Amino acid sequence: MELSGAVVCLVEPSFFGVGFVKEAKRLGCQVVVVVSDRDNPARYGYEGCYDDIVIADIRDSRSIYEAIKGSGHSAVNALISATDYALAVTAEAAERLGLGGMSLETASLVRNKDLARIRFRERGVPSAEFRTVTTLEEATAAASGIGYPVVFKPANTASSQNVFFISDSERLAAAFPVMTEFTTSYMGFGVKSEYLIEEYLDGPEFSVEIFVSKGVVVFAEVTEKMTSPLPYFVELAHVFPTSVLPDRKQAMIELASLALAAVGLVDGPAHVELKWTRDGPRIIEVNGRPGGDNISSDLMPAASGVNVFRAAILNALGLPPELEAKTAAGCAVGFICAERAGILKSLDGLEDVLRDESIIRASVGVEIGAEVVAPKSSDDRLGYIIVREESPALAKQKILDLIGRLRIVVE
Repeated sequence: MELSGAVVCLVEPSFFGVGFVKEAKRLGCQVVVVVSDRDNPARYGYEGCYDDIVIADIRDSRSIYEAIKGSGHSAVNALISATDYALAVTAEAAERLGLGGMSLETASLVRNKDLARIRFRERGVPSAEFRTVTTLEEATAAASGIGYPVVFKPANTASSQNVFFISDSERLAAAFPVMTEFTTSYMGFGVKSEYLIEEYLDGPEFSVEIFVSKGVVVFAEVTEKMTSPLPYFVELAHVFPTSVLPDRKQAMIELASLALAAVGLVDGPAHVELKWTRDGPRIIEVNGRPGGDNISSDLMPAASGVNVFRAAILNALGLPPELEAKTAAGCAVGFICAERAGILKSLDGLEDVLRDESIIRASVGVEIGAEVVAPKSSDDRLGYIIVREESPALAKQKILDLIGRLRIVVE
């Protein structure tokens, strides 16, 4: 297939999904973006990287289907969801169009943590004990049955939004009304009224960046995570590849592969989150997409030369995904966070820190004078720094040093 003649439609590129747009364009494809708002390319940073723009309600599969059918592109070769939330509606639209890709069943499983937990239990995939609840009474009974502490969270959101560490019934009662008032997430997607009470898994956290093609794992590597102190679960840093537990990487990869098989993800990239507990690795969740938080866009290509967005597009077009690692270095991203709520007065030390030669990219997304908070979700982080070193251990040491040298003054 000549890539210059391949039409690739991308549904609502945003955040991590911008990588799909840029790589499809670099490959020479005709890039069509299906968006809910004509201003979104500028909002998310890919203006000028596409050939056509189509407006649709990206929360509705029929709207996506009809927008593409009416776009004048008679032969679409691939339809890819470039945002986590649109995976299921994109899969349904792709089926209507007669295109391959993730099945609707798989997309529904990876978008709904409650359904995925049920599947993991049915297929014997080591995960967390859980209950699905809709009322405070059900939640209290579930937490008592599982045993405190527990995790209380929505079933179909992301970025640690409204994920609570619950140590007793009083804290659960306080969290429940906050949860029920959370009805709409990113891009207008609704939050389910079924919630999860889960066993708290204690242990270091990792993610497996994994790619399957026709059911065969063709790439897998482990990312180390550092998260905020409880009661929140905000990711503060990632190191790729992991600098710790190298002898347990294979066990993590095997569990991730087992989880993908359970949900039926047989083609494309996935980001599988897990913890290493005293009982071994346990699944937190499976995401049917490349890892966000700069893992796939920056850390993987800089550390190993692997471009998962390019691979995903080639795979969707029926071509070999090209995932052979070319280099062996270490990369890390560290997030800049306030320690308390208030008005940001200054970011002392930033200018000096940014002179470090190991930095490959940095961004601060907040202005002096803005209101800031200690992070309860990923949305509360202020910016990030990405470094590359000769090894993961050196990259981890460097990012912790650089972030530690910043003084975030809040009044």
